[in-house]
Amino acid sequence: MSEIQLDIGNEFGRGWKLFNPNMSVLIVAALIGLVVSIVTCGVLGGPMMAGLLLIVRRLQQGDPIKPQPGDIFKGFDYFLQAFLLFFLLVLAAGIVSVVLGKIPVLGRPCGFAISLVFGTLVMWGMPFVVYEKMTAIDAFKKLIQLATSGSFLMPLVFGLLVSLLSLAGGMACGIGAIFTYPLSCCCMVAAYETYFGAGPVQAGNTMPPLSDLRP
Repeated sequence: MSEIQLDIGNEFGRGWKLFNPNMSVLIVAALIGLVVSIVTCGVLGGPMMAGLLLIVRRLQQGDPIKPQPGDIFKGFDYFLQAFLLFFLLVLAAGIVSVVLGKIPVLGRPCGFAISLVFGTLVMWGMPFVVYEKMTAIDAFKKLIQLATSGSFLMPLVFGLLVSLLSLAGGMACGIGAIFTYPLSCCCMVAAYETYFGAGPVQAGNTMPPLSDLRP
């Protein structure tokens, strides 16, 4: 199967076109998700992201039942696997950070770089759990396989840029995150559709499986 190419500018444009007309729903949903994540010290960060991705996909595919901000709690349908994937990636990032942190001069730049890489892997990995209903272990393995394949370089670069966008919002006193976080999810869902394809939306809140993952 031929390799799919991502046009970074085009994917950001598609993400914006998805975000712009649905801004109010997505911002309120993101605010709910961020508050819940902060209050629970990140424990519910994975399920909240899963819920936001469900909302974005339904908006993207024109679900006749328009999502509401409270639909973010449907991410609890994926609670265990979303939580485990988030935990695995945090653990991996923590181990790498400890190892590289012992190297002189790296310190703060190392932490920033690891945050971007972590964000990239979460952005690409969570849709595997939500849209393909993979287990956290299978999604983690798929991430490693893709990251080391050599053919996934441009999607990883795109993911880094999206993570930087999301992180920039968080650095703006945290307030900007309610804008950049859902926008980042819209961009990633657009890119995910381009790279992996998507089936037609089904009535109601049931998410369709995507087509077979491409190497």
